[in-house]
This record gives sequence, structure tokens and C-alpha cells, in this order.
Amino acid sequence: MKTYGIDASALLKDRPTGVENYVRRLLLAMMKQPLIGGEHVILYAAKPKPEELEIPSGWSWKELPFFLPKGWTHLRLSVELTLHPPTVFFSPAHEIPFFPGSASVVSTVHDVAFRRFPESYDAKGRARQELSIKRVKRLAKRVLAVSETTKQDLVSLFSFDPNRVIVTPLAPSFSHKPTVEEVSSVEQKYRLTGGQYLLFVSRVEEKKNVRTLLKAFLLLKEKLGVGHPLKLVFAGSPGYGFRELKEMADASIFKDDVLFLGYVPDTDVPPLMSGARAFVFPSLWEGFGLPVLEAMVAGTAVIASDIPVFREIAHDAALLVPSSSTEGFRNAFERILFDEAYRQELIAKGEERARHFTWETTAEKTWEALRGASL
Repeated sequence: MKTYGIDASALLKDRPTGVENYVRRLLLAMMKQPLIGGEHVILYAAKPKPEELEIPSGWSWKELPFFLPKGWTHLRLSVELTLHPPTVFFSPAHEIPFFPGSASVVSTVHDVAFRRFPESYDAKGRARQELSIKRVKRLAKRVLAVSETTKQDLVSLFSFDPNRVIVTPLAPSFSHKPTVEEVSSVEQKYRLTGGQYLLFVSRVEEKKNVRTLLKAFLLLKEKLGVGHPLKLVFAGSPGYGFRELKEMADASIFKDDVLFLGYVPDTDVPPLMSGARAFVFPSLWEGFGLPVLEAMVAGTAVIASDIPVFREIAHDAALLVPSSSTEGFRNAFERILFDEAYRQELIAKGEERARHFTWETTAEKTWEALRGASL
């Protein structure tokens, strides 16, 4: 009997962000796929299974208690894999335990932006990610890349064997545009007016190019003049470089038009996107950039940086701007604000483009990789 052990610790996060949401959505989609020939899946975590999580036949939750504040993956999980190795061990967050035992290892790599833009990370973060990727290269029999762009980064920057890297694209977390009532409720919650704000959703950090975003918005506000209702909304927890961004916003005469909502629950994100004049994602580099697709599902025009992965994902369904061009983003904001026909064209193209991505497909490709690693 083949057994598949999966690090499910991301399911325990109280405030899930990008990687944690990927793990949850992928595992739920994988659970809907039939097991073959007596296969068994073990989900490893440090705490009991969340009550709301329903596990199908052939799957089990194995609690591995650990009493130190850090080190569960590298220490406690290493002990489990050494003593009771599954046929295949899958690390969906690309942190592989120090000692994976005799299991064949499969790991997901989400991005290598730290190599493309090292100045957007602190030294500790760069070093940790560098070691993590090197361990993936050394230990993983199969590597899942969330986009063709990420696969090419692994091959060109880290000399991965392209035959070991399998592209498993992500998909939106929701499939339908929010209702008018849902949008209205969330806008009231955050005191926003529909169609009168540009929205950014993600961790608010340097690698997301948020200072260029803010500079472009302030340039537009100078042209629009004091009193124009357009606002810029940041929805996400503070990250590296947030303090400098906040100081820049506070120093502007338009500081009241720049809103920092902090962490926003997943249920609020689709209505926030749907009510925005446009969704803006000016990242310096991304492994995938899931919020772009989710904004398309929400029926919102997308403005994003002109980087390889957004060309791969969005095609012509987004207005792409060179990431370093403050003036380019300002012009894009102005066009979306005043050219309603073009905005509606982007919305229609986005809704169609998003239909090409499903978690069912992602789960199928992931199962293919796991089963291939067991041979």
C-alpha cells in the first residue's frame, strides 16, 4: 500500500495568507479525487484536526505534539518521517524537514523573488529562503512550480533539472462574483464608496512595489485636486518596508485618501475587490500572483506590473505597466478612472480568462506528481 504524508500545519493558521490558502485549497481539492489501489494519505500537524475539516475515507490526521515555539517541521516532523516513513512525503510550503527518512520527497516552490530582488528582503529572510531552495534541489524527487515562470526561474537561477519540475498552476478561491448585497455590506464595514477606490490586496511589503503604487496614486491625486473622492486602499498585514510606506503616506496632503485596513478576512476580500474601481498589483516579481485572477472573478478591472508571470496568467485581460514606471501607473489609474468602455472591456476579458484556472486541475496535476514520485 502506498502512503502519502503531507505537512498540513498550514491548516492551523489563524490568519492564513498566500501559502496557507494554497495548502488549504489544494488539499480540499485533492480530497475530492479518488484514491487508487488502497492508497492512504496522512496529514501531519502539531495540533488536533480543526473541527470544521472533514476528512474522507483513506485520509487520516496525525497529531505530532511539539513543545518548543519553533522547529516543528525540521525537528518533530523529521523524527516522525525517520521512524514511520511514508512512501512519498509532500511539503506544499517548500520547507522540507532536515531528515525526511526514506520517503520520496515532493515539494512546492512558490517563487524565488528573493533572488530577483534581494533588496526587498532582510538578510535573515534571504538566507532562510536560499537554504530552503537548495534543500529542495538536493532532496526533492519532484518539484511543483506554481507557474511556468517559476519553473524557468528554478532552471535558470538554480540549475534545477527541468524534467523534475512540474507546473501546477493555482486557481481562484471563489468562482462567482459577489452579490450586490455582499459588496454593500463590506463597503459599509470599511466605510468605502463603491467605484471610488483603487484596491491592493496582499502583504504590504517592499517586494510588492507598494511605494511605486503610492507615488503614482499621489501624482494622480495632485492632478485630480483636493476633494476628489478617489482613495487608495491597502488590504493586508504589514511586511518588510511598511514603516517607510506609512511615513510617505502620512507626509502627504492626501493622507486621508490612503487607507491601511490591515489583515482582511478571506470572506471580505471578494466583495472588496468587486466594489473597487480597479484592483492594482504592482509586484516586482511573483511566482503566480493569485489576487490578479481573483480580482477577475470578482468582476474588477486589473492593473498590474508588466512581469513574465502576469503576461503568462493574464494575457490581454489586464492593463500591464512596467514595474518601475511611476508615471505609467499614474496614467493607467487615470485611464481606468475616465475610460469606462476600456474598463468594461478589461472586466469582460478577465472574467473569461479566470475560467481557465480551477483547483480541480491543480489537484489532478499534483496527484500525478505524487504518484510519479512513488515509482
